[in-house]
Amino acid sequence: MERREVDLKLNEDCVRAVLLDVEEKYKFGDFLNFKDFEEGNSSMFSEEEIEYTIIRLEEAGFIIATIQWINGAPWHISVGSLTWQGHEFLDNVRDTKIWRETKEVASKAGSVSLSMLATIASSVITKSLGLN
Repeated sequence: MERREVDLKLNEDCVRAVLLDVEEKYKFGDFLNFKDFEEGNSSMFSEEEIEYTIIRLEEAGFIIATIQWINGAPWHISVGSLTWQGHEFLDNVRDTKIWRETKEVASKAGSVSLSMLATIASSVITKSLGLN
């Protein structure tokens, strides 16, 4: 198996795309395989970006996934459903307009965590509803 170099920076657009794909394609009791991410929202990202994102999302508790490793590299990835935390994050960033505005606000800080993105998105939603 060939070792690939992967940029170890989490791409928030890829995070959103993977979560959208899991929500749209997951069937209860089944698992998605990597081919399920080659079409749809995630198709604009490289295989390495998608793999890295899935690994991080599983680690953070946003998705249920099984990752098999060989020699320190992911060999097989199966993705189940979103977790409660994954649903909460996706619910805040699903709308394209809200997502764009969230990223615009976040860009002022340079780099922010997913939890901060969720907080910003929640603030953007609150503002758009006139609740602030």
